[in-house]
Amino acid sequence: MSSYSEFRAQTRRRRRKKNFRRAMVLIVTALVLCALAWVITWIIGRVSGDEDSSSGGSSAPASSQSQAASGSQTEETNSGEGTDAQPAGWNVVGPIPKTIDDTLVSPDYRMIALPENGRVDTSYFANTLFIGDSVSQGWWVYENPIQNVATFCAYKSAGPNSVVTNAQLTDINGNSVLLQDDIAAKLAEKQPEHIYILFGANSLKNLTPENFIAYYEKMLDWLVTVCRPDAQIYIQSLTPVTAEYEASDARYSQANLYSINNSLAQMAYNRGLYFIDLTEALAGDDGYTVVEYAAADGIHLQAAGYRAWLDYLSEHTAYSPTNPYLEGSPYYKEPQA
Repeated sequence: MSSYSEFRAQTRRRRRKKNFRRAMVLIVTALVLCALAWVITWIIGRVSGDEDSSSGGSSAPASSQSQAASGSQTEETNSGEGTDAQPAGWNVVGPIPKTIDDTLVSPDYRMIALPENGRVDTSYFANTLFIGDSVSQGWWVYENPIQNVATFCAYKSAGPNSVVTNAQLTDINGNSVLLQDDIAAKLAEKQPEHIYILFGANSLKNLTPENFIAYYEKMLDWLVTVCRPDAQIYIQSLTPVTAEYEASDARYSQANLYSINNSLAQMAYNRGLYFIDLTEALAGDDGYTVVEYAAADGIHLQAAGYRAWLDYLSEHTAYSPTNPYLEGSPYYKEPQA
């Protein structure tokens, strides 16, 4: 007969063996479950991969072609001179960093135009230069708050081609000047922080839309070499015309102006410049110049038009901490006592 001590020892041994067997069962079960999970995951991955490759047979090449086409367009757009600058987004107040694929296809100039961004007082224009044709000469002809504040390089019958070729035309004072020489002299003298450009009233009569844009590009290539490096350059849209003027000259149809404005906006975007939509300031709901703004010839403006134009420019400037914002504007700062 076994002693009580031997019985206790046998009991402990049986208990250890039983616990060992339980542990082994748990370990084996865990390993089996892990292996099963891996197999299921592998099968799902294979099935998904097959489905992607079968459905991607048509979509992948299309995507590649799209990227190739986009890359080609980017290459064509940036192959011109002076296109190294960074582009600006349509709903921001300044240029944004260039991305790999940022070329616009069939842009709408209204989506690229600089949005409303507070309001500045007229002292802002003391550091501003306007470059343009007879439409821009109106700033000097009609009484307005910036008539004797801003600097004007505006010439009768001028276009971007006139600047590129250094043509001899008449300035706001009636003097005959060489355009490039005159603009370069004003830039050197005034060192303006803001430069507003407007051409088109005369150009569409003498140039095809394609040549107009090509000369505009060349003009900008030259301009950036003579203005201060941190100058803010604003490309303004073509101004609208009256319905009567459109009827007399199809080159100034709303459809044609819309197409050219799209090209100007894309040019501004690609170069990192600002685009101003003057149709929003000067045209009525029908797309033609507001009657009160239009001059008798249907293409130029009268005094009320320049006041509306000035109001619009005052509310559509790129943000700068040095801008003299009016009280009530989001960036207004009270003068220091």
